[in-house]
Amino acid sequence: MPIVLILLAAMLGLTVPALAQERTSPLQSHFPLRTEACFGRVYDADHLRRHPKQRVTSFHLSRDFAADPGAEEVFTTREELLDIDGDNGLALVNAYVRFRDRPGTFYNALSCMRYDGTVRCGIDCDGGMFKLRTAGKSLLLDNEGFVVTGGCGAPDDERDLSDYVKPGEDDRVFRLDPQPLAQCAAVRDSLKPAWAKLGEPLRARFDHAEAVCFSRSYDAAHLRKHPRQSVRRIAVLKPDGGKPLHDATIYELTFRIELADGRKFEKKTTCQPNNYAYGCTLDPKLDEQQDFYLTRAGGEAIMLRDRKGKLGGLFGTRLADDDRLFRLQALPAAACAF
Repeated sequence: MPIVLILLAAMLGLTVPALAQERTSPLQSHFPLRTEACFGRVYDADHLRRHPKQRVTSFHLSRDFAADPGAEEVFTTREELLDIDGDNGLALVNAYVRFRDRPGTFYNALSCMRYDGTVRCGIDCDGGMFKLRTAGKSLLLDNEGFVVTGGCGAPDDERDLSDYVKPGEDDRVFRLDPQPLAQCAAVRDSLKPAWAKLGEPLRARFDHAEAVCFSRSYDAAHLRKHPRQSVRRIAVLKPDGGKPLHDATIYELTFRIELADGRKFEKKTTCQPNNYAYGCTLDPKLDEQQDFYLTRAGGEAIMLRDRKGKLGGLFGTRLADDDRLFRLQALPAAACAF
């Protein structure tokens, strides 16, 4: 039995016999094979006043085969997504939820399968699940509680944003009506950060045999205006060779800083793709941990984002309050040597 089916069966608490691969939809009437679909509902102010205990203000469920070449991971093509649709009766769906007490859209991907006549959609690592029933052209979603954004293995930034769709008194059953595909696409695209459009992905910029250097120097006038910044020079270098670690997109990068007091530090660590960013770890032995991030910042620049102030820990020193965001320019490799 394929691993994905074994994992899903365990996740949903099912015992499923070994099956030969077959291509079927768990809900052919609403999720036809190789066909995109969008179901959703946005609750108006009147409905929410009448249901004060309902936390969810909108809920969309989509079947989406759109490839995203702008993501930092090596993206799966549309044809590849279509080719795996229905393997062993599995359907992949995306859930998008908004809450009345938190801004923004929350998201997770789920795998759906039919068992004993019931369609169950779940998230691995005990991330929760819901059941689906049909109601004419609409879907009835029986919520059993599931995590949105974050969850098992998520980076720190996503764990901070994580939430849970609790099956409370007014958040237990949702009727989702057919919607134009463009509506789910708009919700999906709203999750992309602003920098997703700022130049080609970093994985493409690092993918060169020669060294790739991004650096920035700050003069005395700048440091006088920013007394809480201690970094005078900073550089990120992908050395010669261009060979990533582990897979096609994880890189070992060299980080260097020079402080205003003249001290210099250098450390190598690994950075891996995470949606539209590269997450870097303080400890290369913990390559799944992501402590600060690199993102695109235009065709010739990247941004080093250290929201939690962890960068100093990479070098074993303390940095100042204004040493958390750096815009680095693409420069010859010599600019990263100091």
